[in-house]
Amino acid sequence: MAAAMASLGARARLFGGLWSLAGAAEGSLDAAKPALRLGARAAAAQPARWFATEGGEAATKESHKEAFLKKWQEEAPSTLDPPSLASEFLEEREPVAEGAAVPSKVKFNFYLPHGKPYQNAEVDMVLIPALTGDFGVMPGHVPTVAQLRPGILSVQEEADKDMKKFFVSSGFAFVHADSTADVCAIEAVSIEDLDAAAVKAGLADYTAKQASATSSGNEQEAAAAQVGVEVYSAMNAALEGK
Repeated sequence: MAAAMASLGARARLFGGLWSLAGAAEGSLDAAKPALRLGARAAAAQPARWFATEGGEAATKESHKEAFLKKWQEEAPSTLDPPSLASEFLEEREPVAEGAAVPSKVKFNFYLPHGKPYQNAEVDMVLIPALTGDFGVMPGHVPTVAQLRPGILSVQEEADKDMKKFFVSSGFAFVHADSTADVCAIEAVSIEDLDAAAVKAGLADYTAKQASATSSGNEQEAAAAQVGVEVYSAMNAALEGK
């Protein structure tokens, strides 16, 4: 529990560091421009189906990969390993036949850096806190990609059972045409494991830091503190609403 709380609160310190790194990275941007230009050229040159996970011949995909990597080395020669491609780690999905029956359950995967709370679990519904608004995933949901915001992710395993609720800090959710849903979170903790006193103390601390940084005109520190305020505010709201 202490590790999870520390990880959630550390997002504010991390963002502060990123602001500092951004300034240092400006000088490296020019060196990266050939590779950036290559990405645009290669995307335009390859057929649209090159990135698809459905259909296509293995030999054709391999030839596209070889052509891309060859062009990459020409445009941005380096001793580093070549970039990995999605086809190297994504499982190829069978296309959903037109008119196929909708499954009775959602196949749910919930991934964290340190564990897998759900893997290939069949559930009735998942409620996801997205940056663009919360939404529910049930069998037959349209394919969707959504960025997570700090909030509650709820899982309804069975219709007659209580929902299991997790506080998630950030990440992404992917809903596929075959009624599979994948949620990849940076950090998550069961609502029951949140310490109300620690959450209130963290919120007060970051609120004070934000006020101090704002009054002194330190935009970097104010932005970092704002992240902490948002995360702890979301945790506090989750506790009040559980």
